[in-house]
Amino acid sequence: MDALTNELIELLNQKNKAAFEVVFGAYYPRLVYFAAEYVSHEEAKGLVQDAFVAFWEKNPALQNNSQLQSYLYTSVKNNCLMRLRREQSQKKYINEAEYRMQNQLYVSALTEMDTSALTFQEIELIIQKTMEELPPRCREVFVESRFNGKKNHEVAKALNISEKAVEAQITKALKTFRITLKDYLPLVAYLFLSR
Repeated sequence: MDALTNELIELLNQKNKAAFEVVFGAYYPRLVYFAAEYVSHEEAKGLVQDAFVAFWEKNPALQNNSQLQSYLYTSVKNNCLMRLRREQSQKKYINEAEYRMQNQLYVSALTEMDTSALTFQEIELIIQKTMEELPPRCREVFVESRFNGKKNHEVAKALNISEKAVEAQITKALKTFRITLKDYLPLVAYLFLSR
């Protein structure tokens, strides 16, 4: 569903700007959402942009979408860690103990988070298995909404159902995904964003 084609990965390996723009468009919002769990939204946008600049400059050889996701999430994770550690050493807060404890929790969570290609392969398998287990209409609505990026009213019109029915099917699918992906929520939170 979410996987980029091998052809696009190959173009990316050749430093094709159009391929880079496709990847940027696909991953920028979800990486910002991920980073904003640990730093402010404005900082998150900058850290994600920095990760994409580094990606373009380094041009790592990629074989598949899992490696791409791993590279991008690891870069953003590391950018967040550097930002949090720098902030911890520079800022003085009125309630410094509380700030340091929260900052340390974020640093610990990010440090322990597995962003390897294997993790993203596991996530893809869980998503595929969960999608197969959803009722057909629920799956159809969820794919249109989350993977094809359609708004609820567009899905309703395309499938000739009410917006309330769309919302109910999305809610049903999200409940299922929250259970099956509970161990990977920071990495797949974009699935749960409202459209």
